[in-house]
Amino acid sequence: MNWEEAGDTEGREDAEQPGTAQAPKGRAGLHPHTEPPRLIAIDIDGTLLAPGNVLAPAVGGAVARATASGATVALASGRMFVSVAAWAGRLGLRGPLIAYNGAMVRTHPDGQTWWHRPVPLAAARAAVAACRSAGWYVQVYLDDQLLVPWRDDRTDWYSENSGVPFTVDPERVYDLPAAPTKLLVIEPAERMPDIRAALSAATAPELLVMATSFPHYLEVTAPDVNKGVALTALGQRLGLPLTATMAIGDGNNDLSMLGAAGIRVAVANASPDLRKAADVVTGGKYGDGVAEAISRFYGS
Repeated sequence: MNWEEAGDTEGREDAEQPGTAQAPKGRAGLHPHTEPPRLIAIDIDGTLLAPGNVLAPAVGGAVARATASGATVALASGRMFVSVAAWAGRLGLRGPLIAYNGAMVRTHPDGQTWWHRPVPLAAARAAVAACRSAGWYVQVYLDDQLLVPWRDDRTDWYSENSGVPFTVDPERVYDLPAAPTKLLVIEPAERMPDIRAALSAATAPELLVMATSFPHYLEVTAPDVNKGVALTALGQRLGLPLTATMAIGDGNNDLSMLGAAGIRVAVANASPDLRKAADVVTGGKYGDGVAEAISRFYGS
């Protein structure tokens, strides 16, 4: 397997070549006798799935070997639970899943909610009002339903890509009846600094957490909500120390998850920040990298 530990690429001419497994400087890498992880958390978009929702053929076998050996494999995504559960079903996974960037941990297929931290209602209403005033497109996630103020190309793309239906309901979007699990602002990347500033000004900054999963996505969740917090809660629920966990990701919204995990893995296409935070970087991109990471511990 094309996998190298932290420090192994120092001085090599091919250390920065695309597709070559690299480990970032600043970490010592994995000990040769690192125990197989008992809990494996995998980001979906950009990690498990390549653009276009393409799943690498090697992933299914790697996941099956891990679960057959007693490991818990939990998908961890900013997506809605219903969308995360659909991919869990395709992989044959049964058990807890992390959705909404860590705001929810719910089991599949029985739907037991182990953890839910919605956005405080007053803060959510203030953020939505700021979006309305500026004309920014914002989606609301309420009771695992997708509500939008109007329909346009962003709505259709999101619904098709995530595999979830939507409801055009400006009344409930702009006059929220209950605390939503998440808000998502979809606007061009160059507007994001202004949007962040406006949402922070609209409510106390400590009442919202804003994360970017794609350059044109700004995901808004409750305070103290991120994938790392959810992974920690999940490990506690399963009675596992964080040293027994592995997190695999690609984007900056995976930083907290890698920070919490005992084994930190970035796929080859990961952002520079995530590569720096990882113990190792896989040689393969997307799902091939996921299969590579799991196969290190659970055969090939």
